[in-house]
Amino acid sequence: MGTHMEEVRIRQGRPSDRRALERLLASQRMATDIDPAGFIMAEANGRLLGAARLIWVGTFDTFLRPVVVATEARGTGLGRALVESLFGVCSSISVIARRDAVPFYRHLGFTAVDWSSVPSEYRDECKCCDDLAQCRPMSMRWTRKDKDGQRQGK
Repeated sequence: MGTHMEEVRIRQGRPSDRRALERLLASQRMATDIDPAGFIMAEANGRLLGAARLIWVGTFDTFLRPVVVATEARGTGLGRALVESLFGVCSSISVIARRDAVPFYRHLGFTAVDWSSVPSEYRDECKCCDDLAQCRPMSMRWTRKDKDGQRQGK
């Protein structure tokens, strides 16, 4: 497809995105019963190519759930742009990364954290997932660094 990042616009999701978001999520075997208004969207030429949503856990922590990029837009920097656009809104982001996505998250500054830091409903979801053996998920967290390069927060 040849998507270039300069063509991509990242914006807040809106109700009219529902069908396109459902198609995108379904194409990656993800749950589709999600309100698009909670997402940021990446689109090019009017076509939805990616989406990401943060769920607040407590006052300062967030969970990235999910981030999804259309198959044809992978490797273009779109996923990185979506996640990096979320770095400014919170001091830490947790994610349960599929094992094949761990290098992507490490490159963005996420590090492995203990599963006990994952909300129990998300841990239970992984335990019951039919794809658990293939997915081999890892709990990871990004934490904003202060001006001296030290990680803030937990």
